[in-house]
Amino acid sequence: MLILLREIYYSFPIQLFLLSLKKHQFLLFFWVFVLYIMLGKMGNTVGAPAVLLDPEYLGQVGYLSFSLVGMGFGAMYVTWNLVMYILHSHRFPFMASLQYPLGMFFINNSIVPIVFAVAYIFSVIQFQTEYEFQSWKELTVEIAGFFAGAALVVLVTATYFGIINKNTSSYVAPDRAKQRRHRSVRKFQFNETLEPEHINRVDYYITNRLSVRHTRSVAHYDAGLHRLVFRWHHFNAFVAFIVTLAVLLISGFFMDYQFFQVPMAASSFVFISLLMSLTGMFLYWTGTWGSLALIVFVVGANYLTKYNVFGSESRVFGLNYDNSPAEYSLNNFRNMSSKENIAADKKYFLQVLENWRRKNTDPRNPFKKPKLVFINVSGGGLRSGYFVTQVLQKADSIAEGKLFDKTFLMSGASGGMFGLTYLREKFLEKKNGFPVDMQNREFAENVGKDLLNPIGLSILSNDALLPYHKIEINGKQYFKDRGYAFEKYYSINTGFPLLKTIGDYKNDEYEQRIPLLVYYTTVLNDSRRFYITPHPVSFLMRTANSDSLDATLDIDAIDFCRMFKNHDGEQLLATSAMRMDATFPFILPNPVLPTEPPTYVMDGGALDNFGIETTLRFLETFKSWVNANTDGVVIIQIRDTEKLEEPEETKQKTVFSRLTDPLGTVYRNMENMQDFLTDQRLSDLDSELRGKINLILFEYIPENEGKKAAMSMHLNSRDKADITASVNRHNNIRGFNKLKRLLNH
Repeated sequence: MLILLREIYYSFPIQLFLLSLKKHQFLLFFWVFVLYIMLGKMGNTVGAPAVLLDPEYLGQVGYLSFSLVGMGFGAMYVTWNLVMYILHSHRFPFMASLQYPLGMFFINNSIVPIVFAVAYIFSVIQFQTEYEFQSWKELTVEIAGFFAGAALVVLVTATYFGIINKNTSSYVAPDRAKQRRHRSVRKFQFNETLEPEHINRVDYYITNRLSVRHTRSVAHYDAGLHRLVFRWHHFNAFVAFIVTLAVLLISGFFMDYQFFQVPMAASSFVFISLLMSLTGMFLYWTGTWGSLALIVFVVGANYLTKYNVFGSESRVFGLNYDNSPAEYSLNNFRNMSSKENIAADKKYFLQVLENWRRKNTDPRNPFKKPKLVFINVSGGGLRSGYFVTQVLQKADSIAEGKLFDKTFLMSGASGGMFGLTYLREKFLEKKNGFPVDMQNREFAENVGKDLLNPIGLSILSNDALLPYHKIEINGKQYFKDRGYAFEKYYSINTGFPLLKTIGDYKNDEYEQRIPLLVYYTTVLNDSRRFYITPHPVSFLMRTANSDSLDATLDIDAIDFCRMFKNHDGEQLLATSAMRMDATFPFILPNPVLPTEPPTYVMDGGALDNFGIETTLRFLETFKSWVNANTDGVVIIQIRDTEKLEEPEETKQKTVFSRLTDPLGTVYRNMENMQDFLTDQRLSDLDSELRGKINLILFEYIPENEGKKAAMSMHLNSRDKADITASVNRHNNIRGFNKLKRLLNH
């Protein structure tokens, strides 16, 4: 047994694996990181398993999509071996005499890729059966597609290197052609200092026929010939790296075409191949200085991005960035929210409220006051958008098709706005005479369509490399990035007019043909928020209090269009407003706005994940009008989490957890803290409105809390089924019954 173990230890596959563990853990990190994501450790945050385990191509998951993923995996497998070959071939001189040195290296250096491939297949089977309800027949076809794609890449690579690469015997004969090759190869300045055979002992290797063969000594060969062989191989491997980089760069030129929207898993594998290549080349060329060279490169590249040479700063479409930047200062905020501006804006909105009242007053009973309806939605990616769309469709049915007529204002955070923006546009189409069925099931399906693949492809083929592709919108030029990809494919999925601006809705909102839609976004600089609407809303910038407190109260919100009146604020694309409201970190870029100093914005849910703040500020401002002209206020809050949850069980804490829990607790309980503050303000406001506020909750509560739909830009079949079922669960049925009683009273 000991002899057998010793023979295994000195086999080529084991020696290569141990060498990679010993010297190049950073290269192994790429495999481990992808495996970590694949197994779903980040699943409830960004839907990471769907990136790799549910690849979608042209709207379908099947043989073709898995074939593309297999090709990406094949590229990663080839790159891994090429990098390791460049770094370690000089340690094993016996390979130079083999008929196919590189091919033998590939076979013997496959332990890590094989383990990864096995884990991947098992993960695909588990994911597709549990989340996509796939049959074994469908799974067999998909797995066959994966291996077919991987085999194709390996076959093409083997053919290329089989024709181009040579072994030691190719340089032994003294004919002129081989002498020329001998001279030409010497031109390539690669370092191939061969190590003596005894330093890295190898007794056995696996051949191309998968048989085990004993190694033989090559001491009788000229060491210079071995160096020439490896030098030639390394040069060809370098060419393969250039091809990988070219594939990613070229794909960026076609990011607007769905045919080239390969599954994000495929592009992820290719991108990781590129990172492996760059890492390997750094380690090879710099030797023992490799780690320092990598750090210098990353720091230098990061420094250059602040100059926006290649469009590294994301912008929102429609704004004019050429004019002098707006002043982002407390003094300017006070000027915008002056008493004169607030008085004028209140007068403006009193007319909007009157327009709403006239529309909702029954001419047969003019003394009956209508209910003033607000709709607030929560963030949560496509999960929230899919849930919001279905809840509103059912609510509109209960309201006999009058829900959006009765609604004065809608607001919310992040993914919930995907559904609000889309349904309001369909309602406007209906108002304009188009045959629109507001209960059409396709509306929810359109909102739930995949956005992860186009965003991912943009990240990998454009944003992470050279985001130099440009687009012209309404006469202004912008760099394309994943923000652009999100807006474009949201518009494709839903049929939403891509170039429609927030100003295009201004008259319809003013006349109350459609509800007001107020977006908001968090300013990273100081945690203020922008309220994005084409109407003047200076009264939302500060709380309504007495003059004695005016000088001491801070201004925590900014009227977007007033701030950017010289930058075509009303020409902001509606999809860009929605994108700013939904800028989840890392998934979408943090846009910069044309201010001095520059301001960067992110997801509106960071300050108010349920959209209620806009409603509260509006009601506080116009409570006198509400008391005099309405029969009460109905606030419909649609959220992707349960509001009244049981407290978490306190567990025995370790020393480490005591150190880290304070920060983690703040993050985990952010929504709870928002709810606590909101409930207190609702209670106070309800007293001022003489008990007229009715809050109706609609909550996505999964059937199994451990299998809740991921907060992602991709929904799988089980996610959709669970969200749809949640619409009709008992907690939401109570909400629909209450809504019916209030609106049809």
